[in-house]
Amino acid sequence: MINLRFTGTGSLGTFRCRNKLSKDYRRFPSLLIDEKIVIDPSEDIFEFEESFMLSGITSGIGDVLITHSHLGHFSINAIERLAKKRTLRVYAHPTLFESLRGIGGISLVPLSEFTPVRVADYDIIPCPSNHRTDTPGEVAFNFYINREKSFFYGLDGGWLRADTFEVLRHAPCSAFVLDCHEGDSGIGPGCVYHNSFSTAMTIRELLISSGAAVEGCKFILSHLPSQKKISVHEALTELTREMPDVKVAYDGYYLGL
Repeated sequence: MINLRFTGTGSLGTFRCRNKLSKDYRRFPSLLIDEKIVIDPSEDIFEFEESFMLSGITSGIGDVLITHSHLGHFSINAIERLAKKRTLRVYAHPTLFESLRGIGGISLVPLSEFTPVRVADYDIIPCPSNHRTDTPGEVAFNFYINREKSFFYGLDGGWLRADTFEVLRHAPCSAFVLDCHEGDSGIGPGCVYHNSFSTAMTIRELLISSGAAVEGCKFILSHLPSQKKISVHEALTELTREMPDVKVAYDGYYLGL
């Protein structure tokens, strides 16, 4: 079994309402896998641990996966804090290494497109995402992650690339975490590098029809937008009412595969 805990489901302009346990309080996006691996930790994970009274959930982390260098996904301070209590392996595109070299207690492992890497007891394939960064030469990654069952972490990207679809078609997943940064806004300019609900659901249909999704597959929407006047979570959940396989994540959301 693989245990996924969403410690953050927001974006760069993430909304922080007064109630830290609200489904509309969104920290920077991050995912904890079996309390061993964390994807894109920010300092929010330490506040999350305290607010949800989940003491110790970060103590077993030995491996960090970084998708890309954008603020909210790449925090040197968070990596430093994690590395103070253990030896930490950090997996990232090599363009990020220069800013990490001064941190003690970490080892740096380079990621490259479609080159499998063994992380703890998981097999991971870094898949290039359809997302631009400001760092010359950097590739932003999504991750195919397997240990008996498989899931795909696909935040920060619009339409999946054809070569990524080929990986997924030959290695079906039990769950897909999909970007929904543009919310229910339809298809617009923001969908070049992110998904709206409409584009995410189109990707879902293609994944199902192509055989990339196993029977009973779950589709989880994360990297949600920030809108202070309405409940984004409630609005998106209403759109999924006739789709039992689609869930809208929130900070603290748990999924067992």
